[in-house]
Amino acid sequence: MSSVKSPHICIAILDDHQIVIDGLKLLLNDHEGIEIVAEANTATEILSQINNKHIDILLTDITMPSSAMDGYELSMKIRREIPDMKILALSMNESGAIISKMIDDAVVNGYISKAGGKDELIHAIETIAKGEYFFSDSVMQQYEAYKKIIEGNEIFHLTARELQIIACIMKHYSNKQIANELFISERTVETHRKNIYRKTNTKGEASLIQFIMLHNLFP
Repeated sequence: MSSVKSPHICIAILDDHQIVIDGLKLLLNDHEGIEIVAEANTATEILSQINNKHIDILLTDITMPSSAMDGYELSMKIRREIPDMKILALSMNESGAIISKMIDDAVVNGYISKAGGKDELIHAIETIAKGEYFFSDSVMQQYEAYKKIIEGNEIFHLTARELQIIACIMKHYSNKQIANELFISERTVETHRKNIYRKTNTKGEASLIQFIMLHNLFP
């Protein structure tokens, strides 16, 4: 990676949907102090560009089925190989389990939702560029909720996968949606549901949600 710095905040964008990249460019190109110097639809492509340019912040999606490496795996690789590079996760995925992995394991510098606006995006970029961290309110709510479920695991002996399933159930995801979210089969989701109901002594989704709320495992 080149050490030649720019007076601007140099941004690289990774998203498997080109329309998202084009939209981000429209939002950021006219903002003084921010320069987009690299863009790609796969992790492999963005890595080849990162190695040849000075990048201050990588804006990356997380779930990218068309890429050999998702945003989490890419962030982990960058943390190992380019520890000074800052990472801002930008995703529609607000699963507490995914957010926890990005914050605790990949140690991203920020995480915001694609549902947010231009002002939040620019504020996040400028905050991270100063060496600080930025996580949107909705992201932190999901993160804290998931952490409470983890704490509850000490009592109810739930596995890590079961905790991920519960986080999805609390968002009223169907078995198909959970399967797509966690890259497992619907049959596996159903098996996990049965185990969760047994361990929490609940009879179904409605009673499980009541149980979670009763034990204050979600804020």
